Amino acid sequence: MKQPVDLIKDKKLKENFTAYLNSKSPEEKSRVVSEYRDWFNGLSAEEQVAATTAIMDNVSHVVAGVRDNLEELDSTIIRSKLGDVPQAVSLSYIATQCGKSKSWLSQRLNGNKVNGKEARFTQSEVKAFQDALHALGQRLLSISLL
Repeated sequence: MKQPVDLIKDKKLKENFTAYLNSKSPEEKSRVVSEYRDWFNGLSAEEQVAATTAIMDNVSHVVAGVRDNLEELDSTIIRSKLGDVPQAVSLSYIATQCGKSKSWLSQRLNGNKVNGKEARFTQSEVKAFQDALHALGQRLLSISLL
């Protein structure tokens, strides 16, 4: 999983952001911001426009990367929360309760690539998966053998 600072392409912006993150005190953070502001104000109008465009491009790139990291984290969290449940119950049964196939569910649980992209759950799919697990749990709890 990439760190946000690793997603910044512009060298000057990356250096400044890293210095800001590594600052130990509010005064040091203020100094880093002030130095960057002074550098920016020393640019010509055209250079300021180019620098602002570069900042916006980098922000968009970082936001997209953070979004990817969060989606990757979601799959990791789901897998860890399931623990050994996939070995204990039929994933095929759970998948059919969600209206999906076993391979579909397995692809998302394992983060397999499908059509060149990592397969991930949407929020509604996570909800359907959770509902299917809860329904199965309720059925199992209702079983009385004696």
